Amino acid sequence: MNKTYTKPPGIEDIFPDRITAWNFILNTAKEVCGIYNFKELIIPVFEYTDVFIRGIGTETDIVSKEMFSFEDRGGRSLTLRPEGTAGAVRAYVENGDYNRLSIAKFFYCGPMFRAERPQKGRLRQFNQFGAETFGSINPYYDFEVISMMDAVAKKLGIENYDLLINSIGCRECRVNYINELKNYYAGRKESLCEDCKKRIDRNPLRLLDCKNEKCLELKNKAPVITSFICKTCEDHHTALKNYLNGSNISYTEDPLLVRGLDYYTKTTFEFVSKGLGGQNAFAAGGRYDNLVETFGGRPTPAVGFAAGIERIMLLLDSNKIKQKQLDAFLVYSGEAAFKKSMEILNKLRSNNFSADMDPEFSGFKSQFKKADRENARLTIIIGEDEINNNNLTVKHMENGSQEKVAEERILDCLQK
Repeated sequence: MNKTYTKPPGIEDIFPDRITAWNFILNTAKEVCGIYNFKELIIPVFEYTDVFIRGIGTETDIVSKEMFSFEDRGGRSLTLRPEGTAGAVRAYVENGDYNRLSIAKFFYCGPMFRAERPQKGRLRQFNQFGAETFGSINPYYDFEVISMMDAVAKKLGIENYDLLINSIGCRECRVNYINELKNYYAGRKESLCEDCKKRIDRNPLRLLDCKNEKCLELKNKAPVITSFICKTCEDHHTALKNYLNGSNISYTEDPLLVRGLDYYTKTTFEFVSKGLGGQNAFAAGGRYDNLVETFGGRPTPAVGFAAGIERIMLLLDSNKIKQKQLDAFLVYSGEAAFKKSMEILNKLRSNNFSADMDPEFSGFKSQFKKADRENARLTIIIGEDEINNNNLTVKHMENGSQEKVAEERILDCLQK
């Protein structure tokens, strides 16, 4: 007996019943990105491992525990991309034609890979679309990427979501805050999870991003950064809020929102929904003004976000998504009708109408069942009468009505 093969855990097959929703999300995202004048960028699925270590940070869960890394034939370490920003920054720095532009705006989409424990809304291979703006410190661009994601959510029909925003300051004004965090957690170290016990000294901000229940309880009483950010960062955050208020984009300030990546400065934000359970963010991002320089580029402020396609699919009302219909399914009886059906089928397809038929010479009942399964808009019936009179019988599947159509008018009929 042949072995039955299964996919690895945390990986999904996307079959046609979900593709309509999938394409609806991607096409909507691309449409909105185009409206905001973002150009599409295709980045590699894998990079040298150091790209992600340098970009994301050695003390993040992604780098320390979740990357799929392997050696190539030359002994060089490669990693399947766990997120898109590091690769986008590497591409921006490496391709000088783009980093000479005053402002460069890109969007991308595709699979990401993380060795996480699979659960609802969290997969090992998952898909994202994202956007990055390079070249300006102006808080308008923070607003623009938030506004763009908000527009995508609204066009998709996502309801009851919240936008959380925060400023985590710059490198200079975070120093005192990090010391305060260390002092707060040092006296509560025994109540922390094992990972967070290590984070106190290595990367205290990550303490605020832990999802462990005990750590969440301590987080709620932790000091907030609001009292520590400098005047420049405070003005930046105020300007962002003014832009959001002026565009009627509602938001909630969350002074403990830090995100799980090391490269963020100033603005951080998340789009969250209770419909997703514990993993409640379906899009998130922020500003990263030092990352381009880290990759060897000239100092270049930047801001961006990424959104999870699988998580967004969980929030969509499938009943409101118009399923793709087959324009016509051809039903026939007899050899002559089969030949005529082939002729009509080729004519329809040549004129960009989607059409199909069953070549097995099965009965009318079986063919009509298949037309229904294929979600056909029309069924074109060809039998002896139709052959003799040079016409076709067209059945409208939605209401069951039928009409006779001259063969030469079938394209007009489908067009209507």
